[in-house]
Amino acid sequence: MSMSMSIPEPGRTSRLNMRISPEALNVIKSAAERQQQDVSAFVLGAAMERARAILIEDQVLQLSPQAVLQLEKALESEPVIVPQLADLLRSVRNGNAGAAAAEPSAPAEK
Repeated sequence: MSMSMSIPEPGRTSRLNMRISPEALNVIKSAAERQQQDVSAFVLGAAMERARAILIEDQVLQLSPQAVLQLEKALESEPVIVPQLADLLRSVRNGNAGAAAAEPSAPAEK
């Protein structure tokens, strides 16, 4: 009788258990096999990817009241034309972007 023991990787001591439908398990198993991963690695990878995306989105979208006012003010103000960028855009439209980048323009007025 052969018994295999798995030794947990360092830092992997917490457990997560869940009940899912047989159909969901079949879908997850199939996807894990196609990715050449075991089910645990596949589920952990997918969950971590989604969790990180949510946390990053949450950090990016949270603005302080002062930042909201600053953003509103910037959106309501007239745009500032930066001559160097205007020249670069013109040259890209005309097909000679390298020439515009090499030719410095006058500093932008504020």
